[in-house]
Amino acid sequence: MEDFKVTFNFNLLVKKATDEMCAVRLIVRWGKPVKEVKVSTGIKAAKAMWDSKSQRLFTSDEKFTVRANRDAKKTNKQLDEIADSITSMVKQSTSNDRIYDDTDAMKNEITARLNNLQGKQQKEEDRQKQGATEWMLKYIDSDRIDPHTMRYVAERTKIHQRTVVHRFQTFLTDCKLADKFETFTSKDFEKLYTNWCYKMKNYKQNTVIASFGVLKPLLNAAKKDGIEIDDSYYKELQGKGKDVDNIYLTEEEIKRIYDLDIPRLKEQGEIDEKSNIEATRDLFIIACWTGLRRSDINKLNDGVWRVKDGEDLLYVTAEKTKRQVVIPLHPMVKAIYQKYNGVLPKLGDKANTNNHLRNLGRLAGIDEIVPVVENRGGKVNTYHYKKYEMIGMHTARRSFATIMYLRGMPTIAIMQLTGHTTESNFLKYIKVTAEQNAMMIAKMMKKFNW
Repeated sequence: MEDFKVTFNFNLLVKKATDEMCAVRLIVRWGKPVKEVKVSTGIKAAKAMWDSKSQRLFTSDEKFTVRANRDAKKTNKQLDEIADSITSMVKQSTSNDRIYDDTDAMKNEITARLNNLQGKQQKEEDRQKQGATEWMLKYIDSDRIDPHTMRYVAERTKIHQRTVVHRFQTFLTDCKLADKFETFTSKDFEKLYTNWCYKMKNYKQNTVIASFGVLKPLLNAAKKDGIEIDDSYYKELQGKGKDVDNIYLTEEEIKRIYDLDIPRLKEQGEIDEKSNIEATRDLFIIACWTGLRRSDINKLNDGVWRVKDGEDLLYVTAEKTKRQVVIPLHPMVKAIYQKYNGVLPKLGDKANTNNHLRNLGRLAGIDEIVPVVENRGGKVNTYHYKKYEMIGMHTARRSFATIMYLRGMPTIAIMQLTGHTTESNFLKYIKVTAEQNAMMIAKMMKKFNW
């Protein structure tokens, strides 16, 4: 048994001199006298790339195409797996006499292992060939821990990611492109996708960039999952959008919305009788005087309201940051809380909420013309909107930060209320004109003892 030895090698089975692709055969020899079995691996290799010394395919950027080199590496990986399996078979066998004295038994054992490997390789090939967007959606729907926060990825994040992937699916269909990872990692993808967004959809610049911001981590995750991905190009995609001109509401404008007599407006036919616009208005006013995000507004009933003994504080754990913020209650917020006896309603879907808010702004006469510079469809122009047309739920958070800033509250104190962790991100919320800034500083300077 000590003299027992097994050797194996691979060679090409060349049937015709003109054959470009040839079957790779496994030859196993063992024992004394030497026994031999020859088994087809089920693999074909390019004859021009075969190196008989290493018994593998060699690659060359100068001699062969990118695809040929990629296929050669894949074939070499399969041959390595076969070699490892045969080596393992020899080491693990405890009944050499029973198996190796019989060439048929040896051939059956090798064939069984090759079939098992082929099954695994086919399964892996099928996984590699699956649609890229199919993989992305499955990944998005899985329970995942964000490595930066060490928390499960929030549903609102998943919703945004799904929206982007569905946008990719429409892009692939419209442009008649294959739903493969190669499409998203090619050097032409950025140009093709941007042109589609601008010319066919008239999307804004930030919509395009937001798509890239979602795509890059998805491709990184696919690569970690073993999908063969070329990262030569996609890592250069821009992932952060540009700051845009967004409005804020003044204290006077917020009060005009707060003072709307909605029951009377319904009687006059200005608002549909069945509309729940009043609940939207009340929650928007709360957001204007707390600076809370939409996700936190819908969880107000989970917060701790201290509305007694003059304390008037709201304790909320922010959904996005999981940090607790403590916010003093503005008289309007306190009044709304008492109006609902401490059980506040919830916002409807985003589209319905935005329709309500813009209608409220119109009814409150917030209709000054606002010029906005936008990159829409790849062309930068100045568009003019009525201010109420630009009101959204996030306007409330921006209004809160700006009003507090104009009131002279220290930036760090406002950040404690909004939950911002960096001043750079916080300052994006401050919508102050040069004139407003100068007037604010002038008032503060009058207090100085020069």
